[in-house]
Amino acid sequence: MSTYITKIFDRLDRICYDRYGSTSNQIVEWVIEQNPGIEEQPIILAAGLAINLPEPPRELTAPPVIQQIFLWR
Repeated sequence: MSTYITKIFDRLDRICYDRYGSTSNQIVEWVIEQNPGIEEQPIILAAGLAINLPEPPRELTAPPVIQQIFLWR
């Protein structure tokens, strides 16, 4: 488990993306559950908050690859 101390203009979704490499699989919601009271903070977090970032509860999957289709060439 690691602890992240917020800086000016930090957002929880960006912190999760930087730590876990993804925001899929409800990882942001899981981090909120691990940090009671964080949901009461504004979207742009205040500097100096300590956020616990434990290991993810399950394997994170990569987002699906979307094939691009060209209608006209």
